[in-house]
Amino acid sequence: MGESSDLYQMKVYYNKFGKVDFQAPVYMDEDYFNKFCKFLSELLKEKVDVIQTKEKERWVGETEKHPKKWEAKELLLLLSPINNDELGSQLKRSDMSILMKRGEFVPAFMSWAKKKGYKTSDITVTVINKFLEKEK
Repeated sequence: MGESSDLYQMKVYYNKFGKVDFQAPVYMDEDYFNKFCKFLSELLKEKVDVIQTKEKERWVGETEKHPKKWEAKELLLLLSPINNDELGSQLKRSDMSILMKRGEFVPAFMSWAKKKGYKTSDITVTVINKFLEKEK
């Protein structure tokens, strides 16, 4: 095993709009933050502009969210090789929503499909609906 610094990993998502997001919160002091920004500039080969934003304060009951329910035909598209940005545009969902749903749905569904003996070529909306019925 390598040095202790080899143990730390961070997933950085970069979308077509030039926005960067992290898989999880990243906490660092100011010195480390400056080093991290320098690293990103070198990695991306462009200047990194940091825009300080204040987290919105949220209070219980402030807003009601009604997440859009995923339909079987949309879930079928998550199994396709279409990238998250294209799927987001096509389904009118954020790329982060696509990423999160793929991470939840694909492994669970593929495991179930394998146990049931389905081949990848056999997967249809009907098969996904059978999976969704099992999940209820």
